[in-house]
Amino acid sequence: MSLLEVAGLTAGYGPVRILHGIDLDIHEGDVSVVLGANGAGKTTLLRALSGMIPAKGTVMLAGESLIGKASEQVASRGVAHVPQGRGTFTDMSVEDNLKVGGYLLKDKSMTSAMDRWFETFPRLSERRKQQAGSLSGGEQQMLAIARALMSSPRLLLLDEPSLGLAPNTTADLFSSLSQINNETDTTILVVEQNAHLALAIGDNAVVIESGKVVVRGTAAELEKDDGVRRAYLGY
Repeated sequence: MSLLEVAGLTAGYGPVRILHGIDLDIHEGDVSVVLGANGAGKTTLLRALSGMIPAKGTVMLAGESLIGKASEQVASRGVAHVPQGRGTFTDMSVEDNLKVGGYLLKDKSMTSAMDRWFETFPRLSERRKQQAGSLSGGEQQMLAIARALMSSPRLLLLDEPSLGLAPNTTADLFSSLSQINNETDTTILVVEQNAHLALAIGDNAVVIESGKVVVRGTAAELEKDDGVRRAYLGY
């Protein structure tokens, strides 16, 4: 069943249009991957879906239109966005960052949710009293994802989660994302430069070029297509 239906989506910044009629169909419980070169429009797509920038077209989440809604309204309907650069509150502790993510939860539910994500990300549990700014890049990315998951979103948007991370840390992070998807059935839409790792955990994928979808298919199909790999994926 489709959770997110996008048709004819256009968006940009001021008079500059970046997206030129994007169509997507994201099924509930799937991991969907968005690939493409720098400047293709991937980050703009996630910003448009989360209400960070104005957009036109059709964006339906479980049958409800998100077009024209502010980012806080989109979030309240079950969309969590982890932007590029992580965006943790660096002067706050790990625990307090998670509390911000679960600010609508009651005390018992807050404790339960925090325990859940500390179990998924043990390094965060070890550093729960530390300021977020003192964490490594990989730990900050884990914290940003855990904070987004505190609200039990229906749709998790991830923008370049591997950016700036060491290869081993990136592999661990994607393993955790696969585990989260399998255990919670959270639908994930991930924009990622590391095509190989993203496709390995994905169900389906699209390639964006100049603000348009130029290739779509299952993750396995794109992974095996030599033409797609050479032209768009860089390996």
